[in-house]
Amino acid sequence: MAKPSYLSIEILDRPAVEDLIGKVGDVAGRPGAAERVEEWRAAHGAEHATPQASSFVVVGETLMFLHPCPDGVVLPFAAYPDGTVKVYTDPEHAGLSFYPDDEPA
Repeated sequence: MAKPSYLSIEILDRPAVEDLIGKVGDVAGRPGAAERVEEWRAAHGAEHATPQASSFVVVGETLMFLHPCPDGVVLPFAAYPDGTVKVYTDPEHAGLSFYPDDEPA
């Protein structure tokens, strides 16, 4: 399957990926997080996420969220104001870390 042009992949070791997942999940539960996400979307538009995405947070100018791979493993994603998206993945899931063009990642 071809990687969408707006998506870049950053390969990290699994502990670093797990650390990002934990941080995103932690911040998403804090008061005011949902409001900051809505403000980001109002300013920058859609973030190329399917309905399976969760734990949205704004970090600086970046919208981060968690999203499952097609095999169910959850990975952290970062959406930028210019419409690009980065997925942080371990080497084992690099080829499974996105969906085909007709299913946004």
